[in-house]
This record gives sequence, C-alpha cells and structure tokens, in this order.
Amino acid sequence: MGPSARRVASDFALDALVLAVAAAHVFLAPYAKVEESFNLQATHDVMYHGWDLSAYDHHAFPGVVPRTFIGAIALAAVARPLQAALVFLRVLDSDEARGTKMGAQIAARLALAAATVAALGRMRRVLRDAFGEAVGVAFALIVASQFHLTFYASRTLPNTFALVLTTLAAADWIDARARRAAKARGEKKKDETSSSRVDPRDARAVFLLTASCVIFRCDTALLLAAVGAHMLRARAFSLPGAVNWGARCAAACLSLTVAVDTAMWAPPSAGHPGAFFREDDRSDAREPPPFWPGAEGIMWPEGRVFWFNTYENRSHEWGTSPFHWYFTNALPRALGAWTPLVAFGAAARKEARAVFLVALSFVAAYSFLPHKELRFVFPALPLCDACAAVGAVEAHRRLAGTRERSSARTSASKKSKRANADATRFFARAHSARALPALLIGVVLLLAVAMHAVFAAAAYRNYPGGEAFAATHAAETSREAFREKPTRVHVDVAAAMTGASRFGESVFQDAFVYSKREDLTLEAFQSLPESKAFDVLLSGSDFVPGYEAEAVHEGYAGTRIVWRRLFGFVEAPVWVATRTKPAVWTHRRTAASSNERSVESARASREESSSGEREGSPRAVPDERENRNA
Repeated sequence: MGPSARRVASDFALDALVLAVAAAHVFLAPYAKVEESFNLQATHDVMYHGWDLSAYDHHAFPGVVPRTFIGAIALAAVARPLQAALVFLRVLDSDEARGTKMGAQIAARLALAAATVAALGRMRRVLRDAFGEAVGVAFALIVASQFHLTFYASRTLPNTFALVLTTLAAADWIDARARRAAKARGEKKKDETSSSRVDPRDARAVFLLTASCVIFRCDTALLLAAVGAHMLRARAFSLPGAVNWGARCAAACLSLTVAVDTAMWAPPSAGHPGAFFREDDRSDAREPPPFWPGAEGIMWPEGRVFWFNTYENRSHEWGTSPFHWYFTNALPRALGAWTPLVAFGAAARKEARAVFLVALSFVAAYSFLPHKELRFVFPALPLCDACAAVGAVEAHRRLAGTRERSSARTSASKKSKRANADATRFFARAHSARALPALLIGVVLLLAVAMHAVFAAAAYRNYPGGEAFAATHAAETSREAFREKPTRVHVDVAAAMTGASRFGESVFQDAFVYSKREDLTLEAFQSLPESKAFDVLLSGSDFVPGYEAEAVHEGYAGTRIVWRRLFGFVEAPVWVATRTKPAVWTHRRTAASSNERSVESARASREESSSGEREGSPRAVPDERENRNA
C-alpha cells in the first residue's frame, strides 16, 4: 500500500470513527426536544406533504420566532433516498413494518450527522496538512471522545445547520492561512502581483460564514467579524474588496432565503382550519393562531430573529447567565478533559494562536448577550478542538524530548568498559521516555470517554414524551379494536417538548387522530362530548379526571455518585449515575367515563327525537314552549 492509499485509508477510518459515535447517539436517543422541533417538523412535512403547504405544522405552531425552511428542504432531499437505502440494507424497518414514521426521522438525523462529520473531516485534513499527521489524528480522537459535538451533530437545531457551514469556513480560512505562511517561508523575494490576489479559500470562507449568518443563525456574524478582521490584518483582502465580496455574498444569500421562506411562511388558503386534527375530523379544529406582523409579505426569518434579540431584547425572558458562564461552565463542559490543552496548544505553536484568538473573541463577544446556551457557541468548538489537538501533540513531543535528553545524558556519563550494557539501558530508557507521555495522553483520553458516557446516560433520559408516544402506538396496534375506529390521542405540552413529533405518528391514516391543543384544562377532558373525547392522553400530570394512568415514563432528574467498598474497608466513589423521576404519564379513558358519555349522548339523542315528534302534534305546543324556555 502506497503513501496515498494509506492516507486515504487513514482518512476513512478517522471519519468513520466520528460518524460511528454520532450515529450511535442517533439510534440510542432517536427522539428530539422542543428546541429541535421546527426543523424536525418541517423536514417531516417536506418529506410527507410535499407541495401541500397548507398541511404543514408551522401554520398551527409557528414558534416564538420564524426559522428558515432551507435546511429542512435540503435535509429532506437527502433523507428520503437514505431511508430507502437503509431499508433495503435492513438497517431500518420500513414505515409500514414499524407502524410509525420514526425510521424517516432516524434517516434524517443520520443525514445531518453525516454532513456535520464531513465538515469536521475537512477540518481534520486541513489540520493534518498545516500541523502534521499527528495533529489530524489527535483532532479526530478528541472529537470522538467528546459528548456534545457528536451528540448534537445530528440534532435539527438551526445551530447545527450553521455549524456545518462555519466549520467548512474555518477549515478554508486555516488552509488559506497555512498556505500563505508556507509560501512566504519559501519565497526569497516578495511577489507583489501574487500577494494582491484573493485566495479562493478565503473567498469561500467569507461566503460560507455569510450564508450561515443570513440563512441559519444571525449571531454567527460575530464569527464572521473575527475571521474577517484577521483576513484584513493578514492582507488576504483589501478593505474595498472585502466590502464588495461581502455585499455580493449577502445579497445572494438574502435573495435565496427571502424567496424560499416568503413562499413557505405565507398564510394557508382561506378556510384552512389548522393542523390540530386530521382532515377527517375538522369539526374540532380551530383557526390558526395569528401570524406576526408582515407574514403576508416578505419574510426573512433571521432578520426577525435579529430584531427579536436586539431591538426588542426579549431573549432574556428565557433566562440569563453571568458574563463568564461560557468560559467557566459551557466550554469546560463541552471540551471536557481536553480543556487545559486548548490554551497550551495556542501557546506552544504560534500557528495555532490565530485560531485560538478567533474562538476566544467570538465567545467573548457572545458573552455580552444575557441569555446564554451552549448551542450558541457551537462554531467555537471545532476551533477549540483544533487547538487542543495541537496541544496534545506538543505536550507529548516535549515530554518525550525532555525524557530522551535526560536518558542520553545519563548514558553518556557511564564508563567506557560498560558501553554495551549502557547502550541497552539507553534504548530502554528512550522507549520509556516515549511511553510515559503517551500514557498520560491516554489517561486524558480515557477520562474524556468516561465523561462522554456520563453525559450520554443523562441525555438519553431526556425524552419521556417520545418514549410515551412510541409505547402508545405499540400498545394500540396490538389491541383487537385497532382497526374498528381511530384512536384519539392528545399530546400535552410536557410530552410534545420531550420527544413527541409528527415522525412518531402512525403511518396508517385511519388508525389515529392526534391533538396538541394547549387550551384544555385537566377538568375539560372529562366534559368533552363523546364524539370529541380522547381515548389516550399523554400528560405531564399524574391524575386526570375520568382517566386512569396505565404507564409512566421517567425523565432526567440529576446525577448521583455511586460509592462502593473497595478492598473490604474503604468507601470510594466509583461512578456517576443518573437519577430519574416520573415525567410523562399515559392515561386511558375509563370505562365508567365512557359509559357516562354514552348515556348522555343517548339521552340527548332521545330528547332530540322526542322533540321532533312533538313538533308534528298539536299536543306538543306546551312542551315545545317549555323546551324553548329551558
């Protein structure tokens, strides 16, 4: 196998490792939380409703701020053939065999994970060319050992779509910078003509960052500003050239998102009842909630988000954190055991300092926003991992070099008559000098993997609503009356926020009727007429009048340290386990409640019938007057 073949095999193996970790998270936690719901429901609607825009979920549940459909359309275009391929390979069951559309949700998330891993793979190859083969391998191992980057690689957050673009942009920027530095070192005389040209990689990096900002996450403008400032300082762009190229990129991206999202966010046709129930049960549907001002005209989703977060300054309504939270909580949690090596890598290699400073300035600028979440600084994670990879390799090299020099000095001081024995000891010490730094890096890797496992165990407990939704379909499918009439299922806010999605609905159109109405109190369920009563409730309440709880699904409630007695007499912490608490209950309508509704329905029918008979008889006039007065 030649050098090029070995490099291709190495690239494939390292990318496959990261993809395998991300895919494992998809299969172990296939459900999604409320933050992911818009793009997830939009992907479902594109895959299953196509051009029937009036049936889309966002008409009934638009969310606090609008989001673009571009990511969902692209994801659905890839997920549909991927699902067919995985069904053909028997990795997934077909929708008909599964009974729900969860296979399509898994395929969509795998497609997004593959896109994220491809972007990270591009970053790894750039780091390999710029810093050496060892740094590329270290980067892959660091990413695979961390929880947050691999777990969220498949999550349909706007931040994840933006992460793909920002990672590709960062890779192009680092690549262009490394090539300029190598060319400058190799040139004996400055070439003024070549220095005035814009590197295509720099131009592409600006375009990708602009697309991320205009289409998916307006806050990545902070990263664009940091990278752009470095490009101007390095004279990769002239100021007029940067303004010209940036304006052209912004205009192109803005035209795309306005064209697509104005059409997708247009109000449904007149008389559309909303998406609370299927079309065969519109009697209980209500008019869609009011759209925000201007929805009937031009729609630029990220412009609305920017207005919401800056001019209206309403993001603080979802909580605030101190300025230092990203540096003292979010980033150490995401980077894990590799955190100390980030700054060390920047200090050890001057080529990595620009990468570190860009990440640092991006996070520092974002820290001024009171509302903070880890996903907001996703673009900084690959940059920090790049510095950590450089730090790990430099730490290993310097420790090994120090010990080898120490071994050499010790061997040189020996007597000449013991030269052969000294040579043997020298090589043994040199091997030990290289083994100890590798062992230390291995310990850090094992610690990172252990932290990954703890975070994963906690994350898998965050989807009781999805588990309850899946269990409900499995239970109803096994019932004898499954085909006799549709099962009416109500999903409350607690269940909808923790995993229940349209992908989890039955693929058989006449089997279920679903509701996500938020205006019903617990007491209202018992008073609904028979034709509109629900057979099953998925609720965050453990008691609902007229219903009996038949199952409970637990959710994450914190962690606890597991202590064990070691060596028969020493109590020591050995693991961190998750604690759970009841979160979502499955309630089934009781027989007594059903009978009462049936009696009331029959009584109402008899009264209507007798009233009709009395209307045709002269003796019915007094009764009719009494009924009218009543």
